[in-house]
Amino acid sequence: MTEKTVEIKISGKTIQAKIGETLVHALWAAGMAESVKTGCAGGVCGACTVTLRYSDGRPGGTELACMKPVEAGMEIFPCPVETDAPVMPVTQPELSHLQSAFPTLNRCTKCGSCTTACPMSIPVMDSVLRMQNGEFQAVAEDFTTCIHCGLCRFVCEDKVKPHNMGLWLRRSLGMSREMTIEKNEDNAEQEWNYLFDNDREKRLKKARLFRQSGRVEP
Repeated sequence: MTEKTVEIKISGKTIQAKIGETLVHALWAAGMAESVKTGCAGGVCGACTVTLRYSDGRPGGTELACMKPVEAGMEIFPCPVETDAPVMPVTQPELSHLQSAFPTLNRCTKCGSCTTACPMSIPVMDSVLRMQNGEFQAVAEDFTTCIHCGLCRFVCEDKVKPHNMGLWLRRSLGMSREMTIEKNEDNAEQEWNYLFDNDREKRLKKARLFRQSGRVEP
């Protein structure tokens, strides 16, 4: 039985894609693997970020090609992925540290594009404003579910780097805590099973409790 296919376009070139497969898999099957950069292929790294346009007039936007299923008439435009040098976290972070590490922090014009682009429904723009006010604990909570896909950074015309700053703050706050946690393979597996609950709300609650206590709660 022949599988049903649809036509999609990648940078103006028409290809056939199987219904139900992701954009990345469609490009691989068409021999166009190099058209879109790939990394984790699991919706985490953001390397396969693309801009989409739909033939039926729906508003387009940015998506991760490894997660987005193909649709008939879809047009795909790869997004360039810029490398960014890592910024070392610091203990007891203050606003001056954040501003020095990320000079574009105060460029935010409150357009809200970052919040709209976030696949995890993080209030990114509001969190950037909290960063500007030095509300770092609240920012750490905001970015608990961040997958660091980079979409917020990509759509920002002001070159603000929300997810980079969120990660930096979380790491800096983590370094600032005096906590001794014994680690072994059994503990690691127990923590993994505890934290990765299928229910999003439960996962967030468990993550908060774990950060506060440093252990798996019964």
